[in-house]
Amino acid sequence: MCLGYLLKKRIMEIELEKYRILETGVDGGHKYISSSIKHNGSQREITVIFKNKNEEQKLTEGIKLRIKGILQDEGPQFPITLLESKIIEDV
Repeated sequence: MCLGYLLKKRIMEIELEKYRILETGVDGGHKYISSSIKHNGSQREITVIFKNKNEEQKLTEGIKLRIKGILQDEGPQFPITLLESKIIEDV
């Protein structure tokens, strides 16, 4: 088995201005963010999953957010994910 790209996880803080708030139907519904960021010199799609529903309730489209979470990067051919995220502040 070849693991051409090792799974990398690290703490990351980002600012997002343009993003979409999406929802799942799992566990009574959860909100998450979908956006695009510059990462290691490339434009990459990113999904932001929040640590708890309290964080999800702070979401409002059109407001610039600073978010901190665990970055999961499985390689340049895949979107990146920010897990267990918290909103640090509305910028």
